[in-house]
Amino acid sequence: MRIIGEFDIDNIKITVFKMNERISVKFETNLLEQTYKFRDGSAINNMEDVQKFCSPAMIKKLNECFADMAAIRSASLMSMFEAEEEMFDEII
Repeated sequence: MRIIGEFDIDNIKITVFKMNERISVKFETNLLEQTYKFRDGSAINNMEDVQKFCSPAMIKKLNECFADMAAIRSASLMSMFEAEEEMFDEII
């Protein structure tokens, strides 16, 4: 797998990979990531196509999805810590 390009839009780092005639586009922000993969012959074949794919509407949806992911991560961490607290006996 090789990196064929990188660019930023808003607070999202976008890295484009190519391997075996497939393009992978990784979006990263705040320790979260999403990856979209495209097979040969799809609409995404090069960096120019990826930049067109990253329209303002698409970036807005990505940010909404990242917000959902962050909320899920936070809720899972909170429930994990709550479960750990219940494991200890109360000391008086």
